Amino acid sequence: MSRTEFRMSHSLRVRWAEVDAQGIVFNAHYLTYFDVAVTEYWREVGCLYPNAFVEQGVDTFVVKATLEYHRPARFDDAIEVLVRVARIGRTSLRVLMEVHRGDERLVSGELVYVVASVDARAPTPVPAFLREAILRYESAPPEQQPPG
Repeated sequence: MSRTEFRMSHSLRVRWAEVDAQGIVFNAHYLTYFDVAVTEYWREVGCLYPNAFVEQGVDTFVVKATLEYHRPARFDDAIEVLVRVARIGRTSLRVLMEVHRGDERLVSGELVYVVASVDARAPTPVPAFLREAILRYESAPPEQQPPG
């Protein structure tokens, strides 16, 4: 994917506790980076997690996580996690993500979330408020995106 296909990015710095004996980011930490960036994505689209979701009686649960490692990040690297919702299904969201260090793509991946009712934890249709917020954000020119 082209970096320009992502409207949202979140900057992080690799901490000492995130590197392994090889001096590179331990692979599982990339899922934490993805999780942090998705929370920031919700903030950007105007649906602050978890309150905006729970107030509407829904939550999201990851049902699939895929990562592809291209290059390692190292201690103290400044990295960016790019996020975009690529597909809104009836009850699910497909979120594409990439981790970059400058112009280098380090990791790419996807998370698939199922939207579920808070009470029953059973799949439920993606609520209109969420669908509309995502579509508005993803389709807006950068200068018209909601403030983050």
